[in-house]
Amino acid sequence: MQLSSLLYIGLCCFTSPASTHHHTFDDDAILSRSRSRFQEARLVPDLLPAFNPQGTLAVSQATPTMVIVELHLPDDKDLRNPGFTLRSQEMQSCPEFQLFPGETGLLRPADTFTLIMLDPDSPTHANSSGAKLHLLTTGLALDRNHNPIEAYKLVNKTEFVVNWLSPTPEPNTGVHRYTFLLYQGLAAPESLQPFQDPAFNRSGFNLAQFTRTARLQEPYAATFTNLDSTLPPNSTNQSLSCSHV
Repeated sequence: MQLSSLLYIGLCCFTSPASTHHHTFDDDAILSRSRSRFQEARLVPDLLPAFNPQGTLAVSQATPTMVIVELHLPDDKDLRNPGFTLRSQEMQSCPEFQLFPGETGLLRPADTFTLIMLDPDSPTHANSSGAKLHLLTTGLALDRNHNPIEAYKLVNKTEFVVNWLSPTPEPNTGVHRYTFLLYQGLAAPESLQPFQDPAFNRSGFNLAQFTRTARLQEPYAATFTNLDSTLPPNSTNQSLSCSHV
């Protein structure tokens, strides 16, 4: 199985049950910067009423080996810092995700997560008619990872609820703020039923309604990338079912 076909979320944390204090790289400063960038980009309040992250979500394209600390997209674009502008061809394959818990974001081995990727600027940034859903998966489970540092990866052991759709905005529709949201917990089963309908449409996704029905709280972590629709893509939009372990 190709590593590029897997969805991983690794998280660096202390695992001692008695530990109540842990740090990543300058976690207070990073979380504050992440919160500020969501506000500056108007994702708060356009998409979320508030954003108070407990961890940092980083996104990278798949590499031959699992990278925990250095996470870079083409041209050294590291989505640990929200708000980079990318071309659509830089995110054609299903990416990998890293989660670095903050001081208050202590996790337990049995924790599960729900991951959503969406475009709140569909069909255009200036005239959005509702977010377009690009990925939805729930039940992501922690798996211990000892190399190169003590960490966990989050492994998807079931089929995605909604498969990965690469971001390819229509030309000249403005800047699209593709957003990745990680929620702690499983989505309630009744919230997933609409996605089984053959008539399901990715467009018009109502995040607030879904999270309310799914009984999910505020995002544990999130990030976003800006895709400029004036920059020409070099490939077509792809819907992929990323393989799972």
